[in-house]
Amino acid sequence: MKKTAAVIVSAIILLAWGSVSWMVLPWHQMVANKFTNEPEVAKVIEANAPKPGIYYLPFSHKDHEAGETAAFVNALPQAYPPSMANQLLTQFLGDLVSVLIVIYLLSQTAGLGYWGRVGFVASIGAAIGLISHFPYWNWFGFPTLYVAVIVIDSLIAWFLAGLMIAKLVARNTKKVTLRIGVID
Repeated sequence: MKKTAAVIVSAIILLAWGSVSWMVLPWHQMVANKFTNEPEVAKVIEANAPKPGIYYLPFSHKDHEAGETAAFVNALPQAYPPSMANQLLTQFLGDLVSVLIVIYLLSQTAGLGYWGRVGFVASIGAAIGLISHFPYWNWFGFPTLYVAVIVIDSLIAWFLAGLMIAKLVARNTKKVTLRIGVID
């Protein structure tokens, strides 16, 4: 029962940090830009993006001319859902599954003290941020500061969750051996 509670608390920590990070702290808004005429842009998107999804401008990289405007847009023609309840529940469930995966990964390590385990979990957070957003920086020109904020946000989230997860996963004193074989 204690372990189940710790897993749930770890997921709540992730959800709580995400709420603070996105709704209280200004850093995500500081790395985004506001359209000069939002109603006009919304009309253009509604007229040219009839269904929800990702749109590229131009659609194909080979069609892009040097100096031409490019865009990467997640269009929601029907707007956001009126209630955040379903989104919060979905986020919590995603966080819960993520915590279980991280607990499994941490349980495969050996010889780490409490702070070593916290650091391991925080490192996973940094990797998550890089894996998920570095390609957008590299291939789509997302701003460096935007990607840095996402990576730091993920690192902080998993550091905070790691404080609980590291208590949950006891120090493994067994030697973990990584064998890399060569296929003949």
